[in-house]
Amino acid sequence: MRTFAMGEKTKLDDSAIGVEFDVSGEGLAAYCFSVGTADLDVVCTARPASLTSAVALVAGGTGTAEFHVDLSAVDDAVDRLVFAIGAQAPGFGAGSLIRLLGADGEIGRFVLPVADLTRERALILAEVYRRDGWRFGAVGQGYEAGVKELVRDLGGDPEQTLIVAAVPADAEPVRPSPAATPDEVGSDDETAADAEPGAEPGPVASIAADEGEAEPAAPSEAGAGAGVRMEAEPVSVPELAPAVEEPPVPAAVYDGRGDKVLSITRPVEAGPFLVELDARGSDNFVVWTLDADLETDKLLANAIGAYRGRALVDERGGHTSRLKIEADGEWTVRLLAPEAARTLTDRLTGNGPETVRWTGPRTVLAMTHAGVSNFIVGTFAEHGGDEAYLGTLANTIGDYEGESILPKGPCLIELEADGDWSLTPVAD
Repeated sequence: MRTFAMGEKTKLDDSAIGVEFDVSGEGLAAYCFSVGTADLDVVCTARPASLTSAVALVAGGTGTAEFHVDLSAVDDAVDRLVFAIGAQAPGFGAGSLIRLLGADGEIGRFVLPVADLTRERALILAEVYRRDGWRFGAVGQGYEAGVKELVRDLGGDPEQTLIVAAVPADAEPVRPSPAATPDEVGSDDETAADAEPGAEPGPVASIAADEGEAEPAAPSEAGAGAGVRMEAEPVSVPELAPAVEEPPVPAAVYDGRGDKVLSITRPVEAGPFLVELDARGSDNFVVWTLDADLETDKLLANAIGAYRGRALVDERGGHTSRLKIEADGEWTVRLLAPEAARTLTDRLTGNGPETVRWTGPRTVLAMTHAGVSNFIVGTFAEHGGDEAYLGTLANTIGDYEGESILPKGPCLIELEADGDWSLTPVAD
């Protein structure tokens, strides 16, 4: 039996699945929303079956609930089933979880990070979505304003969407809480990150690995920040978009295969840095940072199949020196100083997860996203540390278009996205 971390995903081989809630709290109500049709179809105690009978609430409907799903009967227009819960009072109890069931019993479970969910009145617990078949993802997205705000985020009208009265009618609208922060969620499947020239190349040496072994060469006399160039056989990898002309020379490159606890040479002595990940397998690719006690810390990637993306490491402090990699094929890890990130000056576009730099004044930032999963934009001071978090500019699921206040630079902007995005500073 598998325990899912927030943001983890898996392929579904069975067309008939079960999703069970075991959540504690005050005044709870369970929901399954079908996203993609003109009307946001919902299954709950007030309507225990979907319009096509593909989803049925067969037991419970509050903190304990059992949904049966026939994926073969889901309407073609539906691209996502969202499992959520609402509460009358903020916060959820310890041990709250959601179970995923298949033909042979329990596939896995997702235990809610309740210590981080003290103000939320509604949660997206998990989603089942189309991506080369059907897949399950553990979400953990929180909403302080409750179910009404959650319904708006899914593109529905809370005044028309059928929901049971689990939330007081006078709840004030509040922006979704950043429960699913970039520290906790991984990048979605098959996403790709952009890269452009940034850092000046340093002296070079080489690091290579065979069959899962990643052995760094002797340390360069140049010390921290010295460049390292990979020497490996040519491989076919997804191209970054837009195409890069002269990518920055990484401070270190590790090439390997399969599962590995990888010791790394940091590109900076202290503070945040970038990790560019490239996977060329066909199954799960999961990468975590490890803390000093070898406990998993930040989820950098969680994908199925080929993957390429950039993640920000140690942006909130810490001193990462190891990565835990789970893979079924070849992978490459490139370490870059934060100066290697693309600099936001005018309109900047990309696809998938990325970190960019801002060196301008405090301003308004317009943002767009065209995708089906998380779109989270967080800002951090370049020096890192406990006080480095500057704010979350966007935290939503699916398509997005909006504005927020970008703090004065220099700072780093970390994006979690599964589709095309754009960032545009708004002129006075």
